[in-house]
Amino acid sequence: MFRRRIYVCIVALIFQVYSFSQQKEEVQDLIDKVENTTEKIEKLYLLDTLSNKIGKMRPSNFDFYKKYFSKYTLQYIELAKELDSIDLVASKTSGIVDYYLKAVGKPDSASVIVNAIIRDSNKIENRVNLGHLYTKRADISFEIADLEKAIIDYKRAETIYHKAKDSVSEANAIYFSGHTNQRLGNLTNAIIEYQKVNELYTQLNDTVYMGYSKINISHIFSQLNLLEEALKEREEARELLLSKKLKNYPALSQLSVLDYRDFAKQKKLDKAETSLLKALEFSKKGPSKVSITYTRVYLSVFYSKHKKQPEIAEKYLDTIKLDADFFNTPSGDILYWDLMAELEMAKGRYKEAIPFLEKKMEVFVKMNDVQSQLDVEECLYKANQKLNKFSDATAHLERYMLLKDSLYNIKRSNSVIYYKTLYETEKRDSQIAIQKANIDVLEAKDKAKRNLMLFGSIGLSLLFFSIYLYRNRTLLLRNKKLQQSFLQELLQTQERVSKRISKDLHDSVGQSLLIIKNKVLQNKDDQTANIVDGVIDEVRGISRSLHPFKLDELGLTVTIQSSVEMIDESYDLFISAEIDNIDTIFDQEREINIYRLVQESFNNIIKHSNAKSAEIKVVNKDQDVEIIIKDNGKGFDVSKERISKSKIGLKTLSERSKFLKANFRILSEINQGTTLIFNIPKHV
Repeated sequence: MFRRRIYVCIVALIFQVYSFSQQKEEVQDLIDKVENTTEKIEKLYLLDTLSNKIGKMRPSNFDFYKKYFSKYTLQYIELAKELDSIDLVASKTSGIVDYYLKAVGKPDSASVIVNAIIRDSNKIENRVNLGHLYTKRADISFEIADLEKAIIDYKRAETIYHKAKDSVSEANAIYFSGHTNQRLGNLTNAIIEYQKVNELYTQLNDTVYMGYSKINISHIFSQLNLLEEALKEREEARELLLSKKLKNYPALSQLSVLDYRDFAKQKKLDKAETSLLKALEFSKKGPSKVSITYTRVYLSVFYSKHKKQPEIAEKYLDTIKLDADFFNTPSGDILYWDLMAELEMAKGRYKEAIPFLEKKMEVFVKMNDVQSQLDVEECLYKANQKLNKFSDATAHLERYMLLKDSLYNIKRSNSVIYYKTLYETEKRDSQIAIQKANIDVLEAKDKAKRNLMLFGSIGLSLLFFSIYLYRNRTLLLRNKKLQQSFLQELLQTQERVSKRISKDLHDSVGQSLLIIKNKVLQNKDDQTANIVDGVIDEVRGISRSLHPFKLDELGLTVTIQSSVEMIDESYDLFISAEIDNIDTIFDQEREINIYRLVQESFNNIIKHSNAKSAEIKVVNKDQDVEIIIKDNGKGFDVSKERISKSKIGLKTLSERSKFLKANFRILSEINQGTTLIFNIPKHV
């Protein structure tokens, strides 16, 4: 049995060598014919055949392909230009662009060729070829990180393909436009593009690219920390890909890599490791050597960064260095720098890690990738701290904090925009459904005019009008409910994010500042120590304002009393308080909203009322808890404020009251002060 296998392998090897030698002989024969042919049309045909055959030899003899492909393909392009066959030039451009981008890593050379052909675009009769040119130019821009320019060209290509009714190419242009928006950080635009392309792929019954669209949407949800939504999209993508008889292993590998990233975020390292090993299994089953290399990179980074096992990480590094193609792309360079930086850090060679981190930072700044900059700044801070370069470490820590704030704002904005997009999408779908219904009814009305008498037509018109009014009313009510649900979800999301940031400030930044303070005290620098003390107090104050941890530890009653006392001490405002014990009445989510009601009410008094004194009463009644907050400030006209809806504070109080199912009343007159009354039911 073993001998038989050896014989089979030997025969296969002999056949492969023979096949390759045959290919080489055919190519050499074509080269001789090209060199000896003077008739231009015949030579153009021979060059086309020759470049195609050399292109097919790339997997088996990369060096031969690298040496001869550009030479004869460029000869074909120049000869086609001489013959004024710009369509032939355009159709041949894809191969030469891929050669310069992927084989030799020279995007500038590819750009020169494409731009020269696009300048003659008015001579291109087949507009699909023009669309391909814009797509290739967009690919070049993407590769050199000129992402905004790439999006412009992908959109141009999409328009051309749509007019030419080439749905496959149109779908691909939209897909890569979404991918570029995602890379640029325009996550909302990316989701819209992926949703649009998913409809096209569904029409084309392209299950694989439907899966890829869902994979990318999942990646966006992960970036927004919407991990449940991300998992849902991945499961749908996995089901689509596994339903195919011919499995797409690179896509399945990518899904497992995304599983790993989410598990790593949640510190579930065993599951993260299992996901990466599964990704490697899928990569090995597929035809893509690149997929295997990328997965090995992730494994090497994982063992260096998370497991602190550099010896295992180096095993994967050895195989990565054998892949020449991997180092010919900017993305390959970035991953290699990341791998080397994490490996050196895991070995404790922080000085050697810093150059790799700085190279990554240059690229991420150019790409405006805030998340990646944040990760690199954190590593640079740790490396410099380990090297006792406290000045450099502090500088990187400051940049880290600035980037973290910026990223938080971006993610919060993207989360809000995402929910808004969902709302707008549903609204748009409803409008489209109404429009389609209207068209159907109008067609029925026209048919009725031809077949029925005048009174029958009038009756149908009245019926149509009634349906229209009813649908409009239903839509308005639905939109109102959606808006209310969105605002309440937004408040809850804001509370969860505030709690997480508050914990991060207290546990991470606070501890780091204490370390810095101890270092400063060791150096007997009292002035700097006092400054650090002030920063620590500010961080604790911000942490308390973001989330009242006393609520979890001491209960709602003490938290409200403490908050009122703090306001009384901090501001020129005398506050009297009568607060009944209301602990254990409400669940944790309702308690935080009640605390926020009190907090935001006093914020409004401090900011707007010009009051000198205020009063709060919390009364524990049989069926509900009544909270009354009064001030002696300037007051306002309640009816005007409600009509204008300009007061964000009042709107927030109103939305929180709705969430609590509370009855919220405002009693106020100009120069007579203001009274806020909340009746919060104990049982909902």
